[in-house]
Amino acid sequence: MFKHSIPFVIALALGASLAGCAAGSKNKAADSATPVERLYAEAEKPYKSGNYQQAIEKFEELESRYPYGRYAEQAQLNVAYSYYKMGESAAAVAAADRFIKLHPTHSSVDYAYYLRGIAYYQAIEGAVWDPQPARNAYDSLNTVVTRFPDSRYAADARLRMAKALEILGNYELNVAKYYFTRGAFVAAAERSKTVITDYQLTPAREEALALLARSYAAMGLSDLARDTAKILAYNYPNSRFLKELKGIPLS
Repeated sequence: MFKHSIPFVIALALGASLAGCAAGSKNKAADSATPVERLYAEAEKPYKSGNYQQAIEKFEELESRYPYGRYAEQAQLNVAYSYYKMGESAAAVAAADRFIKLHPTHSSVDYAYYLRGIAYYQAIEGAVWDPQPARNAYDSLNTVVTRFPDSRYAADARLRMAKALEILGNYELNVAKYYFTRGAFVAAAERSKTVITDYQLTPAREEALALLARSYAAMGLSDLARDTAKILAYNYPNSRFLKELKGIPLS
């Protein structure tokens, strides 16, 4: 009844043989990998597990030994991202900049600009009175949006640009308020106008209009104060800042 069955011993031998073939295939595949492929695979392990410092060291070793080709190029991008994930904003910017300079027409250069932008954006948090990181973030992300409008990173770049503009608008407004509280009404008016014209789509514009009207009033420029107050009332009829302009007639 078992005449069509494979004898047990033969089946075992056949199974072992097949397993040996499978292992041999894997070994052959591993042996067929080039040295740069093996180095990249070794670097990817810590990279994917979040051990970014070790990943950086291994990717940099790869590039030093094989400075050209797609593995070196991807290693450069992975180094930039690793620095970003570690919170090393300046190092991430430098790594992204290096990739952009070395490969200005690369298919992933949009990603490099995006990486540079989010690295600058990351630096905003620790720069309360320094607007430069926000300006740098805006400029780099704007490059993604304008040069690569179909990039997969463009949508997020636009969102971060809007936030960077809001930060810059608030910075200019705070400077204007600083001047106003010290009686430097001309400087306060100029800074307020900067907010109104350069950051007109940000929330800071509303208060800047009120501050401009108050600055004009403090300088005795009644007509300009009234006109500015009317603009505020027209654009923001429920503005909480209108109560600060009670002394300025709107008609």
